[in-house]
Amino acid sequence: MMKTRGAVGLIMSVIAGALLAAGTASPVLAQAPPPRPGAPPHESGMRWGMGRPDGELALMIRTGNLTPEQQAKVRGILSAHRAGTRTVIEQLRQAQQELGAKLLAPGPIQTGDIQPQLERISRLRDQLAQDSAQAALEVRAVLTAEQLARVAQTKERLTQLREEMRQLMQPARP
Repeated sequence: MMKTRGAVGLIMSVIAGALLAAGTASPVLAQAPPPRPGAPPHESGMRWGMGRPDGELALMIRTGNLTPEQQAKVRGILSAHRAGTRTVIEQLRQAQQELGAKLLAPGPIQTGDIQPQLERISRLRDQLAQDSAQAALEVRAVLTAEQLARVAQTKERLTQLREEMRQLMQPARP
């Protein structure tokens, strides 16, 4: 009985992890909605970036005050990366679905049974992270020193604001 509970606990933990991973595996270079009519230049249909972990890329695009020429270069960079990323994202989704199917299949399951899927998911995520970092480096190279300084200042201010919000949300201590 105890052995079964341990196995069930392990399976439930892995399922929860897989579901969490599936929920966070958003497309790295997601397509932004079309700009609204009369939108400012920073909303000109440029791809917003690669999700939360890559906030620096979105920050560079959003707060860098890019010139039209820079915007065109950034669009080209993101477009080039998007093509390869779509395939990897689809492979990641498939690997996560395979893991979920294996976890929910009848019969006993051991860590070794799911290890290949876990390793594949890890490799695909690493590949996405590498591509994301490369895209950010390429976009960074388009910005001037002044633009990078402005982006860094904005990031610092956002960090300060998050800390202030965190402190405000903490319960009062008696």
